[in-house]
Amino acid sequence: MSWRSQGITVAWGLWLALGGAGCEDQRFVIGVFAPGQGGGGGAAGAPERPTFDAPTAVTELNSDSREEDPTLTGDLLEIYFMSDRGGSRDIWTSRRAAQGSPWDAPRAVDALNGADTVEDTPCVAEDGLRIWFFSARPPKGIWSAERASRNEPWGTPEHVDALVSDDGEVMSPHVDRSGLRVVVGVEPSDAETYIAIASRERPEDAWSALAPLAGLDGPGDEHAPFLFDDGRQILFRSSREGGGDLFWARREAADAAFEEAESLGEPLNLPEERDTDPHLSPDGSVLFFASTRSGVADLYEARRVEP
Repeated sequence: MSWRSQGITVAWGLWLALGGAGCEDQRFVIGVFAPGQGGGGGAAGAPERPTFDAPTAVTELNSDSREEDPTLTGDLLEIYFMSDRGGSRDIWTSRRAAQGSPWDAPRAVDALNGADTVEDTPCVAEDGLRIWFFSARPPKGIWSAERASRNEPWGTPEHVDALVSDDGEVMSPHVDRSGLRVVVGVEPSDAETYIAIASRERPEDAWSALAPLAGLDGPGDEHAPFLFDDGRQILFRSSREGGGDLFWARREAADAAFEEAESLGEPLNLPEERDTDPHLSPDGSVLFFASTRSGVADLYEARRVEP
């Protein structure tokens, strides 16, 4: 679309900055560029589309209400998500003693949730000391909070002034492992939702201006992005094949446009269901997401099938 194409020129300068960010290469199970692993028409050595086993519901966290937007700390022992079980869309959390152990009873995160406002699409940092989320409180948009340790309560949330767009409402933030890139969904009032990106040179710096992320402008809404592998791979939700499915795309480097996105297919995506909000574990072996396959939006996890 022309209004997005105008942003592509701006985005090139941003991509060059991202490519020079200098963050340490992150070796994911899915993200390793191994010799001879290429396929699907991409460059030799590029990762192939990941596949996963049949997902299982995270029963300790699900309820008769709507649960979406899972995000976890790097050790996978603390989770945040959106639930409307309390009567409005709020951020909830739970912990567990070890991977594979049951989750504790979820509780609302009062320090993050406003009174009678929507809070959702959280993204917690791997160390659990910073969290970003969407809030409908004034000014509506992306907010952030910090805490001194994981045993301390969250501090007072602050609006992230840099993460705004003249195109429309900004939501679904995901800050990558380096803390130097953030991808969001931008929802214009008169056009389809698209994915945008911003960067910074150091975690303490302010974010650059948001710019559309080239290569992901499909025929439909693109939303709920999860960027990984040092900016070279992304998971997201798209409506290009229906109401909402999980998609994956790759690019050769953080200063390149993404190749054509591919659906993750069944059993993650089911016909007539809404599958969304991907969160990949740091080693790439476990995918958390939300799905309506139970009749209401619930949280699920799936194990990656080794190539």
